Amino acid sequence: VMRAMTMTANNENDKPLLTYRDAVVYPSDLALLDSPTAWLNDACINFCLTRLQHRRTTRNPDEGPPSPEKGGGGGAARGERKRRKRIGEEDDDGAGKEEGENRSEDLFVDPSVISFLMHQLTEGDDDYLEELSNLNAAWNLPRLPTTSGAQHDRGRRRKRAFVPVSDQFGASRSAFVRPGGGRHWSMLLWEIDTHREIGDGCVRRSDASVGVSFRHFDSCRGCNASAARAVARKLVDVLRASSSGADGVLAENAAEVVECRAPQQRNGHDCGVFALGIAEALSSLDEHGVSKERHEALLRSRFEGGGGDDG
Repeated sequence: VMRAMTMTANNENDKPLLTYRDAVVYPSDLALLDSPTAWLNDACINFCLTRLQHRRTTRNPDEGPPSPEKGGGGGAARGERKRRKRIGEEDDDGAGKEEGENRSEDLFVDPSVISFLMHQLTEGDDDYLEELSNLNAAWNLPRLPTTSGAQHDRGRRRKRAFVPVSDQFGASRSAFVRPGGGRHWSMLLWEIDTHREIGDGCVRRSDASVGVSFRHFDSCRGCNASAARAVARKLVDVLRASSSGADGVLAENAAEVVECRAPQQRNGHDCGVFALGIAEALSSLDEHGVSKERHEALLRSRFEGGGGDDG
């Protein structure tokens, strides 16, 4: 039986212990690592994903300038845009290349941004479409071709996004109590390819459509399946926000999530560690659009003997 994640409020004496690019860690966050049963919280997850992002986009991952101030609430997308813009100026993963070249890019998403997307942004909001467009631009997602012939990215663009999923992301807005709550973490791999359809286990060429795939890796099989599907549906909405009239280039099942075998935790509190380990292992593959079976085999080899059962 899982306990709820440990959430500690920052008080006046809880000053930032570390600022690493856009990740801020407080002593209360670090204290979670001393507990034998506490979950990693949003701050810990974001710190590790920020380091993975920096490793993928620079040759010297241990050096990073101080983080700019982060905005909250409706400014989450705009703050994310600033972060990605700076990374795009420094990285060598394709951002900033001349239009028309083939580009492959990786993105590691802050869980607080997904929390904002799932619980603070609804279709009834006046700025719903604007905020989706802000996130689309912040994440530097491919511009989709449209039936009206509007401008889109030339050349081939491939994007991988590693999205941490909390079981609370699947809760209704009324049931959402506070950011960072929840009982379980898992990892959702989102792949976009502007020149291909990404199938389950294979890649099929189709210049007429954009390939989108979601693969879900859960260290407690089935716990976050519904939350992962809810997040995938919202992420497809963000992708569509690049242009109106792009529905024709996305398959009807674009938000379908494929559940993958993943190493299984042996206790009720290591879910965050497993989710981060899965992201690190999968991101070590420089290839995009690889088979589901290859992803699963990679995880088996990486986690073998490391404390997880084969899922």
